[in-house]
Amino acid sequence: MTAHSVLYAFYGGPDNLVGKLGSLDAEAIERLRPPPVPHRRGPVRLDDGDRKLLALLATDGRAGFEQLAAATGWSPTTVRRRMTELREHGLLYLDIDVDWRMFGVNARTLLWLSVAPAHLEEAGQALAGHPEVAFAAATTGPTNLYASVVCTNQQELYRYLTTRVAALPAITHVETAPVIRTVKQAGNQT
Repeated sequence: MTAHSVLYAFYGGPDNLVGKLGSLDAEAIERLRPPPVPHRRGPVRLDDGDRKLLALLATDGRAGFEQLAAATGWSPTTVRRRMTELREHGLLYLDIDVDWRMFGVNARTLLWLSVAPAHLEEAGQALAGHPEVAFAAATTGPTNLYASVVCTNQQELYRYLTTRVAALPAITHVETAPVIRTVKQAGNQT
C-alpha cells in the first residue's frame, strides 16, 4: 500500500465540468458554470453543526436545505449562509459524479507517472489538456504525476497510452490500473 498527497491539481476538482466529452458546446458549458465564489483567506473554525452538515453532505450530496437544517438544528437560512461561507473559504465545493458509460466511456483507468522534476509542470499541463483526462495532479509518493483517464474501450486506452502519453516530456515510468468497479465516488472519506 502506498499513500499519495495531491500537491497541485492541473485539471479536475471543484472547477471541473464535463466539457471535455464534446457533448456540450462552449455556450452550454458556460450556462452550467456556477457563479465564481470569492475565496477568503484565514482559518475557519468548525463546530458540531458544521461537522453534522459536512457528514450529511458526504453521505448525500443532494440533501436539501430543510434536511440539512434538521440534521444541524439550524434554520434553512443559516444552513444556506454557512454553506456559502464554507465555499468562500474553499472548505466546501460542489462537484458531480458522472456515470461515464452514459457517454460511451467504458474504460476508466488510473495512471501513475514518474516525470523528471524539471518537467513536472510542463508534463502536468500537457496531460491536463488531453480530452481523455478527467483529473490530473502533481503528487507525493513513489510517482509524482497522477491522472484519471476515461476512454471508450481498451483499444482506445492503448492508443492513448502509446501516442499521447508516450509523447509527454520526460516521462520515465507509467503504471496503469483499470477501474473494475466503483463502489462510491466522492463523498464520505472517513
